Amino acid sequence: MIILKQFIRLARPFWAGASQWREWLLLAVIVGFTLFSTTVSVWIAAWDKRFYDALAAFDGKAMPALIVEYIGYMAMIIACIVCGEWLQKRLVFRWRTHLTAQFEREWLGGHKHYRIQLTGEPDNPDQRIAEDVSLLAAQSISLLLSFINNIAKFSAFVGVLWGLSGVQTFELGGRSFTVHGYLVWVALAYSALSTLAAHFVGRKLKDLNIERQHREADYRAALLRVRDHAEQVAFYHGAEAEQGRLKQRFKRIRDNWFRLTNCEFRYGTFWAGYVRISIFIPIIATLPMYLAKTLTFGDMMQTRTSFARIQDSFGWFTDAYRRLVEWAAVVERLSGFQAALDQTAHPPKQPENRGQNAFSGCLLALDALAVHTPQGQAMLRPVSLAARAPEWLLFAGRSGIGKSTLLRVLAGLWPYHGGHYQIEGSRLFLPQRPYLPYDSLRAAVCYPHAARADDALIQAALEQVGLGSLKHRLDEKQEWHSHLSGGEQQRLSLARALVFRPQILFLDEATNQLDDASALELMQTLKRELPDTLVIGISHQRDVQALFERCITLEAAA
Repeated sequence: MIILKQFIRLARPFWAGASQWREWLLLAVIVGFTLFSTTVSVWIAAWDKRFYDALAAFDGKAMPALIVEYIGYMAMIIACIVCGEWLQKRLVFRWRTHLTAQFEREWLGGHKHYRIQLTGEPDNPDQRIAEDVSLLAAQSISLLLSFINNIAKFSAFVGVLWGLSGVQTFELGGRSFTVHGYLVWVALAYSALSTLAAHFVGRKLKDLNIERQHREADYRAALLRVRDHAEQVAFYHGAEAEQGRLKQRFKRIRDNWFRLTNCEFRYGTFWAGYVRISIFIPIIATLPMYLAKTLTFGDMMQTRTSFARIQDSFGWFTDAYRRLVEWAAVVERLSGFQAALDQTAHPPKQPENRGQNAFSGCLLALDALAVHTPQGQAMLRPVSLAARAPEWLLFAGRSGIGKSTLLRVLAGLWPYHGGHYQIEGSRLFLPQRPYLPYDSLRAAVCYPHAARADDALIQAALEQVGLGSLKHRLDEKQEWHSHLSGGEQQRLSLARALVFRPQILFLDEATNQLDDASALELMQTLKRELPDTLVIGISHQRDVQALFERCITLEAAA
């Protein structure tokens, strides 16, 4: 029931939407194809009786019409299967599209992709969005249609099988028992025993599949980490160390794989026996009636077909057990990710500027702002200040005291703080490690906004920060973070400030990978080109520090 509740919570946003009638209509059409194919199966079962009776009677004249009739049934079945699968794939992709957008929005919204790491991020969110979402949509639709198909088969064939069973009388312990529709009860008993056996044999599959997904994703993440830090690993000659780390991750995959395949071997052995025995159960059950000549050969074949359909319906859980286990694992992983997103705190709302007050006209105001750890322990003594443009304001203090964390608070990333702060006007935060997306150079300079800036403005900014050699490569797409050195990446980051010209610019060690002379030259360029900007900075480079007009020394909490 827990898995079902988790699934409903995941599915509700898509299926309960007011504008989702098209998806419900599409699902209804797919179900219609499924039900019609079941109806055709009933016709084929009736055809079995006539065909095998004609075969037993050596009635060659009836064969051509029966063969043509069967070809017609096959054409209808094939049409139902092909059209139903095509529509099913479209519905699955629509659901996947909706669910992917939902998780992307929730993960990236409110900086949750960053803040979720502060409280224990679920492993591999990339896999959960890219892979598990797709599996949830595909497997859910597939299992639903399979379940509906089996319900329809049961409804269609139970009457046929009940009528063919007749009334059977058995002697047991000197007493006589009369059973109506005994073939139906045989199918039910066999399916119930098979279901219990399937659950007993395969009960560990769900946990092993969840663990398999964890370990596969961890190994893939380790490979990506090596790729993203290829130069650093090469400089350290760390190939052997990374190979050892990858071997450890792969060993975890191997251990899980052996346990999973052993469990699947036991379940596969059971399944193979179950399928083979199922073929003979209806023959053995109807053989006494056939030998007693109460059933014709055609009746026996029709009974075998009907019994197989009924037994399939009763044994749906057994047939779908492995798929159900994999589906449950996907639901559990996505539900865990959703729960972690829901528990991630939203950034607290800051009071709006209400008329004239002590901070009137300020772009930045801090009122007893205290920074805390995630555990609630104070990091910094409360800070109060007011800053207006144009001004260069430096946050100073010993390394590790929490200067960068204070900037994270002002950026809305760090929810653990007390007091209040107020920011007015456009702002741009430049972190120590710039982010450069895989895109054109134009898009990298304009990030995170669309590349709307004039090319001449971008080229001029690149010239001003010492990247003039790149100004004719604006349309070139690259992994710029690996193509440019650390200092060049910081130069490109500063070019963004020249392009956007924000009212407030936050610099967190934005030149620490440049030599002092280059850093000073770049900061002087910023000061000259952005004369009306309030600059809030952190820097340990003395020449750069000298450019700031005011210094706020941060102190650790007592």
